[in-house]
Amino acid sequence: MLSKRVPVSADGKAYLEQHKVEEKIAEAVIAAIKQRPEDPLTFIGEFLTKGAPKRVVILTTSSDSMGDHKTGAWSEEITGPYYKFVDAGCEVTLASITGGAIPIDAGSLSETFKTANDTRFETSGDIAKLQTSTPLAGIAVDKFDCIFLAGGHGTCVDFPGGAAEIVTKAYAAGKVVAAVCHGSMGFVKAMDGDKPLVAGKKVAAFSDAEEGQVQLTEKVPFLLETKLKELGADYVPSDPWSENAVADGKLVTGQNPQSSVRCAALCLEAMA
Repeated sequence: MLSKRVPVSADGKAYLEQHKVEEKIAEAVIAAIKQRPEDPLTFIGEFLTKGAPKRVVILTTSSDSMGDHKTGAWSEEITGPYYKFVDAGCEVTLASITGGAIPIDAGSLSETFKTANDTRFETSGDIAKLQTSTPLAGIAVDKFDCIFLAGGHGTCVDFPGGAAEIVTKAYAAGKVVAAVCHGSMGFVKAMDGDKPLVAGKKVAAFSDAEEGQVQLTEKVPFLLETKLKELGADYVPSDPWSENAVADGKLVTGQNPQSSVRCAALCLEAMA
């Protein structure tokens, strides 16, 4: 520890102990080792000056298929927000509906769609975290500040029923609740009091036009844009595949993979 490596008088040692300096530095270093931010010194400095980091849960699907269509979670919708949060000093937990290995849609790692965040996830070794995600049942609302629902067509299978309860509880507790792309599948059965969560709120999500362009209109259980409008959402449209994210108080949403990082940035603002 510091007092053992640096010559410190008895009075100085007592001062350090009184203010728990070594304990706080050790806590900051351990947090940096755990999160592995791009700039650990800045992370440690912010940890010491601002206190414990904000806690974020990124929730993903556990389904690797939608009927006969092979799918899973969309990689950029995990990796982009993950690094936006980690590099901002947040403590991030990867969770999935059933826990364990998170299925990744192979298309999201194709030459057309793979991003720099996906590559960083691979080369840093963070990709191993996908094998040991925390089951949703093990996530307590009082243990996070923000829950971020990543998309991918697997969410069409297990998010409407599987994520609604924690989303409802989190929003009621004043947490930031966010989703990108098909992550908003987790909102369709969530409530704000006696009303649908999205009723009267600005929301962005995967558009009906985009669903048609990926030729899955007939495969999904319902068109997400249409469903959110039916629930009373003030759907905020944008051109297909353009960056589009919106915050309405503690509810933050993004339209598509291109909106993932911006959606996470709005979450940081909402947690500030």
